[in-house]
Amino acid sequence: MEEIYRLGKHEFATREEWEGAKRDLEKIETIVEHLDIDDPEVAEGIYHYIREGKVEFESKLGTAFFCDISDRVAQNFEYKLEKTKKLERHRLRREKKEAEEEQKKLKDKEKQQSQMFKFLGISCVVLAVLCISFYGFSVYRERRATRKLEEVQQQRNISQALDWYADRIRSEANTGGDNAPETSGNEQESEPEQETERTLEVLPEYSIIKKQYPDFVGWIYINDTQIDLPVMQTTDNAYYLDKDANGMEDVNGTLFLDCRDDFVKPSTNLIIYGHNMKSGAMFGGLKQYLEESYLSAHDRIEFDTIYEKQTYQIVAVCLSDVGDEGAYRYYNFIEAESDEDFNAFLTNIRSCAVYDRTQDVTKSDKLLTLSTCNNYVEDGRLFVVAKKLQ
Repeated sequence: MEEIYRLGKHEFATREEWEGAKRDLEKIETIVEHLDIDDPEVAEGIYHYIREGKVEFESKLGTAFFCDISDRVAQNFEYKLEKTKKLERHRLRREKKEAEEEQKKLKDKEKQQSQMFKFLGISCVVLAVLCISFYGFSVYRERRATRKLEEVQQQRNISQALDWYADRIRSEANTGGDNAPETSGNEQESEPEQETERTLEVLPEYSIIKKQYPDFVGWIYINDTQIDLPVMQTTDNAYYLDKDANGMEDVNGTLFLDCRDDFVKPSTNLIIYGHNMKSGAMFGGLKQYLEESYLSAHDRIEFDTIYEKQTYQIVAVCLSDVGDEGAYRYYNFIEAESDEDFNAFLTNIRSCAVYDRTQDVTKSDKLLTLSTCNNYVEDGRLFVVAKKLQ
C-alpha cells in the first residue's frame, strides 16, 4: 500500500516534500510567534525578506504563506492609496475654501483701508504662508527621520527573530535532534582548525544593518526610554550632526561614536554624541537623569557594538560649561595614557557631577560617556558616564 504523507490538510507525494514542508512550517511558526504579521509594516518587511531570498521555503506550504503575506501587503497598499486620495481631496477642498475666504477678506480691506494697510495685509499673509510652510517642512523632516529609525529598528527585530530560529536549528544539530544534519568525520576534524583561525564576526542581528549602513557600529538601548537607537561612526565628528543613517539631511541628526574611539579594542572611554531634542528624540531624554528617582530606575545602559553585547552602569551625571576657557574638556579623554591621566579624568568629572559614584571606578574599568547639549549656560553640556559591567 502506497504511503501517504500529510501535514494538516496538505498531502505530499514523497517523504522529501513532506520533510521540506515540515521545515517550512517551523519557519512560518517562528515568524508568526515573534512578529505581528497583522501589522502592515511588519508584513511588508517579511514580504521583502522572502522576495529577496533572505527567507527561503521548500514547499507549497511556504508558497501559501508567501501568498498570504503578499495579499496582506496588497490590501495595505490599496488602503493607503485610498486614504491618500481622500486626504488629497479633503485638502484641495479645504484650500479652495480657505483661498476663497482669504480673497473675500482682502477685497473688504481694499474698500476700508488705505494702500499702506493693503500692503501690510498682503505682507502678513505672505509671512504666514512662509511660516506655515516652514513648520510643515520641519514636521515632515522629523516624521521622515522617525520612519527611517523605525525601519532600522524593524530590520533589527526581524534579524533577531530569524537568528533565534537559526540558533534553534544549530542547537538541535549539536544535541543530535531529529532534524540534525549529518556531519562527516572530516568536518568534525576540521573544527579545531577553524577555531584557531576565528576572526571577529558581526553579530547576526546586526549583519543586515551593517551591509546597508557601512558607518553602523552599534546599538544603544536604555529600558523604558526613547533611547533604542543605532550608533554610527565616521572620520568626521560633525557629519552626523544633521544627517540620518542614510546621510540625508535631518534636523535630529543621528547618534554617533567619537571618531577617535576604537570600539574593537576598545578605547578606555567610548563617547557617543546626540542632540538634545525637545521632542525627546536622540538624547533629548538624558536631562531626566538630573532627577535621582529617574536615575535609580534607569541606571543600566546596553550598548552593543557590532561584535559584542555590553552592559554599563551609570556612575556619574555631570553638567559642564565648555565655553569657559578653563573648563575641563571631558570629551578629549579617549584613551588613558597613564594612571595620572585616568585619575585626572575622575577628579574633573567629580567637580562637575550632579550625581557621583565614581568611587566604584578603577583604572581597569572601561567607560561609556553619553554627551549632549544643555541650556543651563550658553555652551552647556550634559554628559552621563557609565562603567562596563564585567
